[in-house]
Amino acid sequence: MKSLSQLIDPAFRKLLYTLDHADRQDGLPFDRPDMLLPHTDSKFYGWTHYGLMIPDLPAPHRYFSIMSIIGTPGAQCFDIDYARRDTPRNNATVVSGTAATYPSHFGSYAIGRQGEFSADGRLVRFGDDVIIRGGYPEYHVQANIGGYEIELQVLNTDKVSWFIKNPVYEHISLLSEYRGMICGPGGSMTVSGLCAFEYGACISPYVLRDKPLPWKRKVPLDFFFYNIINIDERTQLLLSYCTMKGLSVNRSVLIRGLDRYTQTLRDVEVTVEEYHPQPAVSPDGIAMKLPRVWRWLARDNGRTVLDLRMTQDTPFTYGLGNGYVGGATFSGTVEGRDVKGGCYVEYIDVRGVE
Repeated sequence: MKSLSQLIDPAFRKLLYTLDHADRQDGLPFDRPDMLLPHTDSKFYGWTHYGLMIPDLPAPHRYFSIMSIIGTPGAQCFDIDYARRDTPRNNATVVSGTAATYPSHFGSYAIGRQGEFSADGRLVRFGDDVIIRGGYPEYHVQANIGGYEIELQVLNTDKVSWFIKNPVYEHISLLSEYRGMICGPGGSMTVSGLCAFEYGACISPYVLRDKPLPWKRKVPLDFFFYNIINIDERTQLLLSYCTMKGLSVNRSVLIRGLDRYTQTLRDVEVTVEEYHPQPAVSPDGIAMKLPRVWRWLARDNGRTVLDLRMTQDTPFTYGLGNGYVGGATFSGTVEGRDVKGGCYVEYIDVRGVE
C-alpha cells in the first residue's frame, strides 16, 4: 500500500513545476551573468552556492568537485551546526577533492576572516584551500588539498540548466569546458574536458535572525541525490532527486551539449539497489546508509530516454552539508545509444534524523 506522501507526490510535483519557471528556460541561452554574486551582505538572500564538478578524470583522481555554501540555508540536509566558525549568516563551507585526495577536503570558514568573497563575485576564496577567480565566462580555479595542487582554466558556455527559478531561489548549472594541471604524489597530469559550473542564491531564515535553529525548526529537506555524467566529449547529463518529508522537491534529468541547449525530463525514477553494509558516521554522529549500486530511469511521453545503472567505486568524502561526494561508474542507454563512463555523485539522506 502506498504511503500518504506517495499518493500526493504527483500532484505536489505538478504544483511546484507550475509555480516555478525553471522548465520554461529549456532551449534558451544564458543571459544573466550579473546574477553570479556571493551576496554576503544581502538583506534578502541568506546563502549562495558556487560549484565546479568534473565527473570523468583519469585514475587515480576519477572526479573533481568544489561544492560550497556561503551562508547557511536553514535546511536539514545542508546545515552543519557543529562545524560553524561564526554565526550561520557569516559562515561558509566547502567540500572539494578527488578520489586520490580522500579524505580531504572539508572546511568551514568565517566570512571575512578565513573566507573572502568579493561583492562583484570575482574572488571566491576559502582560505588557501580553494580559490575561484574571474567572471563569466572565464574562471581560474585553484585547489590545494590532500597533498595535490589543482589549477584549472574554466570557460563557461551559454548552455544553462535551471534547477530552480522563482522569486526567492535561483539555481543554475552552466555547461563548461576546462583545461589544467593536477600536481602531487606521482607527478603531474594534464587534464581537459567538460565540466559543470554551478551557482545558486536563496533566501534563508538566518537573514531575519542570525541564530542557530534547532533541527526540528529547519526546512525539512531530508533527501538529496545528484549525479553528473559526460556521455561523450560534447554531451552532459545532470540527474537530481530531492525530497521534503517524502515529497519530491526536484526530480529531473537535464540533457545539454556544446551544440545543444537544455532539455528537461521530469518523468524520472531513481532506485537504490544496494547499500554499503556499514553506514557512514559523520563527525557529529549522524549515521547514513550510502548507496553502492543504483539505477536511473527517465521517460518522455512514455518513451524511455535514459536507463542507467551506477556503481560507486571510490571513497565517499564527507562535507556536502550533512552528506558526501564521490565517484562511480555508469553503463546503460541514453536516447538509444549504449553509453558508459565515470560519474560524479552527491548524496545526503537525513530521513529519520531527530
